[in-house]
This record gives sequence, structure tokens and C-alpha cells, in this order.
Amino acid sequence: MDQKRYINIIILIVLVVILAVGVGYLTLIKKRTLPPMPPITNQTPENTSTQNQMSLTNTSTQQTPPTTSSPSSLPTTCKDEPEGVPVITSLSAYSGPVGTKLEIRGCNFKGFEGDVDAWIENSKGERGFLHGEPGSTNNIIKVTLNSPLCQENTSYSGLPCSKWLTLTPGKYKIYTLPLDKESNKVEFTIVNP
Repeated sequence: MDQKRYINIIILIVLVVILAVGVGYLTLIKKRTLPPMPPITNQTPENTSTQNQMSLTNTSTQQTPPTTSSPSSLPTTCKDEPEGVPVITSLSAYSGPVGTKLEIRGCNFKGFEGDVDAWIENSKGERGFLHGEPGSTNNIIKVTLNSPLCQENTSYSGLPCSKWLTLTPGKYKIYTLPLDKESNKVEFTIVNP
């Protein structure tokens, strides 16, 4: 009996040592692989530089953006939130001829599958689709005001465009509509070249 008890004690000691070594090893590995925790902020890496450029601060996205904005009445702040209300805070220009390259700045621009697009609407309520160009993000939509523009987003249907909007000199409204959430509308004037 003493020999069995002795073997059981040795097995128990070996198991305790193996368990202690395993726990120690895992603790050591976790300390080596986990980077130090950064300070907690309300910024995401994607919006940090844009936020600095536009002096953005956090505000509630429960507010409904104004329907039409001029440069002086645009909101100056917005908050990036998953599926948040899109807000336009500025345009790189507020007038220009057809062919103008434009940057729309703000937050919450990403739509279905990360698409970043905008719309331009004339005084009759007819709108044209502005597909975000390479370099567009959740905070900046880069577009070119070419004419004519398709009046519908055919990106996913694969169907050819059936109705076109020709841009002519006059006042238009630019806005975004990701995930069926409409942003504020910003006035843009198309001028003669």
C-alpha cells in the first residue's frame, strides 16, 4: 500500500508542476504578445487626421442635420459612430464648372459594404449619383462632377443606366445617403467654364 500511495503522491506532484509551468508559460506569452493598452479616447485611427483638419468634436448624432446648408451655416462638428447619421461639415469648393473635383468632408459616410458615395440634386428634385473615387473614406468623399450622371445607383444591379441628369449652370444640393440615412444638404453652384 505504501508503494501505491508513494506513486500517487509523485503523480500528483508532477501534475501540479506541469500545471504551474503551463500557467506560467501562458502568462509569459500573453505579456509578450499583448501590446500596452493605449489611453482611451473617442477617436478612431481612421478619423484622427480628418478630425484634426476639421476641428471636430463629439456631438450627439440624434440631431437631424439641416435640410440645406450654405458654407456659413454648415455644422462644424460630427461624431463617427457605427451606422451613425451622416453629416457634411464642408466641401473643398462651393462652386465650379462641370468637371470640378470635389472633396466632401464630414463623418459617417460609409454605406453598404463600405461604399462611400454622394448625390447631387437640381432645383427640380432630379438627382445624379456621384460614386466615391479611390481615397474616399468614412470622413472624405472624393468625387468629380462629370455630366451626365446616372439618376440611380446601378452599382449592384449591373443594369445599364436608364435615366440621366445633365449638369448645367445653376444651384444644386449635395448630400450623402448611406444605409438610407440622409445627411444635411449642402449648396453647390455649377458655373460656366
